[in-house]
Amino acid sequence: MLKVRILFLTLLASLLYAQPLPLFFSGNKSLSNQELYEALEIDTPAFYEFWKDSPKVGLKNSKDLVATIKEYYKFKGFFQTTAKSLQNDNKIVIEIIENEPIRISDITTVSKLDIQNQIPFKIGDIFESDKFTQSKKDIEILYGDNHYCKIDSNSKAWLDTQTNKAYISYDITPNEQCVIGQIRIFSSKTIEPKFVESLLYFKEGTLFSSQLIKDSYDSLYANGGISKAIISTHIDDNSNKVNIDVKVSEIEKPTRLETGLGYSSDEGPMVSLGIKNKNIFGNLKTIGINSRLTQSKQNIQIEFNQPLSNKNYFGANGGYENEDFQGYSERRFFSNIYLNQRKTSNRFTQSIVLDNSKTYNSTDLNLFPEGGIFLLSPKLRWEHDKRDNILSPKKGYFFNTEIMGSFNSFLSDASYYKIKLKGGYIFPLDKSILALQASFGSLKIYDGEIPASYRFYAGGVNSNRAYSYQTLGPKNSSGDPIGFNSILETTIEYRFPIYQNFRGVIFNDNTFVADGDIPKYSNGYHSLGLGIRYTTPVGPLALDIGFDVDQPQKNYAIQFRIGEVF
Repeated sequence: MLKVRILFLTLLASLLYAQPLPLFFSGNKSLSNQELYEALEIDTPAFYEFWKDSPKVGLKNSKDLVATIKEYYKFKGFFQTTAKSLQNDNKIVIEIIENEPIRISDITTVSKLDIQNQIPFKIGDIFESDKFTQSKKDIEILYGDNHYCKIDSNSKAWLDTQTNKAYISYDITPNEQCVIGQIRIFSSKTIEPKFVESLLYFKEGTLFSSQLIKDSYDSLYANGGISKAIISTHIDDNSNKVNIDVKVSEIEKPTRLETGLGYSSDEGPMVSLGIKNKNIFGNLKTIGINSRLTQSKQNIQIEFNQPLSNKNYFGANGGYENEDFQGYSERRFFSNIYLNQRKTSNRFTQSIVLDNSKTYNSTDLNLFPEGGIFLLSPKLRWEHDKRDNILSPKKGYFFNTEIMGSFNSFLSDASYYKIKLKGGYIFPLDKSILALQASFGSLKIYDGEIPASYRFYAGGVNSNRAYSYQTLGPKNSSGDPIGFNSILETTIEYRFPIYQNFRGVIFNDNTFVADGDIPKYSNGYHSLGLGIRYTTPVGPLALDIGFDVDQPQKNYAIQFRIGEVF
């Protein structure tokens, strides 16, 4: 009987030992609980998942967890940290004594280029191994961007665990600036090498730059007919030349059915459907038909795009569109023939726009006259974009400008011009971001008539967020917005992390408008607001609420979209 009891107690203890228990930390001051859970690769419930239990682990795994915690603390600069696990009150607690971290006492640099922006430390900072490793990579990229393909890097960190001091040395010796040597292109049967070459930003005999390699990757993958691209660099040890091999594979099934669902507070629900062949007749020519249906707009169009030499594109599109505005509706048949030229981060587009539109269902015939208008308008556009990511940028800047117009003649019903300018800058601030944007628009009509939709409207997710879509400003007797001939809008956003994939935003939007071709800065609309972002693979889901500074109880709006404002 005694043996049976001993066996039973042993089995019970074994089951309790294997039973998962909630895991907690104590004594950690410099590193958060969430960071420690992530270091242990333990998933934790989000702050809104209140119905989920705390993370649990088995007691027999606690020793391994303690070892991992101690190594992670070393990784973050705490070499004297001790830890142990305890079981009490049906939970496992890892008790941590951080002790003093190793702090940087001296930083020396020997470098031909200024590398201060690549060094993430200053005297007195805690030494972190991952930051030091990343700084060496960033320095190598900096030299590569400045035409040095080979460098002798003797960067080291000395750690004195007795005095808790770190001494860092960056010693960089580059070779001579490198040039591009032989370029070999390997492509499929349906893509001639000259068309692949037209997508590259480097050519034989020019200075080498790792940024041009990156730009070329982006250019290749931006073309839907290419499924895989590999750019291999080969440094000639006997010279300063870099030979490059470019291998591309065409997409196996060039014809694709494209569908989409979405929602924004500007347009409401959205459904899109299209079919596109991304390599029709070879050499990366694209043809497709697309339709898009929202609460206020219906659109269908056919498009064609063909790469040319010297990074140029020729294209055309045309179709039908119907849109309901506040106070009137417009339907139009349109076409656009364009030549697109790319040069590193610049894009130039010259086009001819044909617009045959008709206004109907007008509530104000003086403000929104009904009838048809035909316009043939040359248009020029320049885009310069140095953001690191279009959907969710963390740093960089951009600028674009567009001008279009026409002369009243048998080819066009009006003499007018329309100018739009926009620019923005995104500053990284440690884990936060400060983002600034300004946009300007001016419309001048000399003779004839243009569609009412050519005027500028304000309010909405991409404008002043204290107002619903296109509702900012004076209205007619029916309560419909009348629009403006000129506008200036500015935006300031402070973006900061909240928890895991959630981020917060505080913003200020300002709008200045006028009926003339220059905005009146005394006629301003100012708003403040806040928002929340949830990061997804297709961009952040964004929810904002904005209030007019002068009339916050009267003028406010909730905005929703996918992607940052800029």
